[in-house]
Amino acid sequence: MPALRQVMTPTKLQFAYRIDRWTADGNSIVEHIACADDLTVAAAAFDAATRRWEGQPITLREGARIIEDSRQNRIV
Repeated sequence: MPALRQVMTPTKLQFAYRIDRWTADGNSIVEHIACADDLTVAAAAFDAATRRWEGQPITLREGARIIEDSRQNRIV
């Protein structure tokens, strides 16, 4: 009987969107919460994070562009 060959899938390290929790002054990231390639999934993670860490700065970013910031009033 031949030995089974294990195939490993490489871990993806780059994503389009990231959700981060920041220090109160907004100068440093405290925790990288989530990442996603789909904006709908990223927005859901952002919403969940703002409920979990209510009152703390949370951002949803695409690279350097801030899409959502928990310190700002939501437009939509």
